[in-house]
Amino acid sequence: MFRKPIIYSFILIFIVSCATPKAIDIKQANDYVLSCDELMLAYERATLSEDEAHAEKGTTDGNILSGLFFFPAYFVTYGTSAHAQYNAAQRKEHLLTLYQEKGCAKPKGAEYRKLVAKTLNELADLKDKYIKGVISEDDYILARKQLLIVFD
Repeated sequence: MFRKPIIYSFILIFIVSCATPKAIDIKQANDYVLSCDELMLAYERATLSEDEAHAEKGTTDGNILSGLFFFPAYFVTYGTSAHAQYNAAQRKEHLLTLYQEKGCAKPKGAEYRKLVAKTLNELADLKDKYIKGVISEDDYILARKQLLIVFD
């Protein structure tokens, strides 16, 4: 009578404990037609993906469940996180190469430079808060996403 719910609970725990971060493609189809601004935003997204993948390597709820109920899944999660982090780093390198090839390092307008400077200051403040422990890693990543969405 209680056997089926217990079996279903264990199956659910196994499925949840196998969740892993998604690795982004290093080169994407539209990379060569992106504008300079779009390249920088793609670079920031790759940085965010790299940080999210790095966060999955630590002690997370999923990793704890993996260790408790299905130990090999922990290694799969760790390996996939490392792969996702590597891909994000390689994508950043690829995007910077494209940025340089397109000659994007030219000065922008005053309003744009003000917006970029303001956003960079806010990102630095967020990082300080995260390093000091004022905000959690999840809040840090979410706040970065919200700041960078302005450039989408």
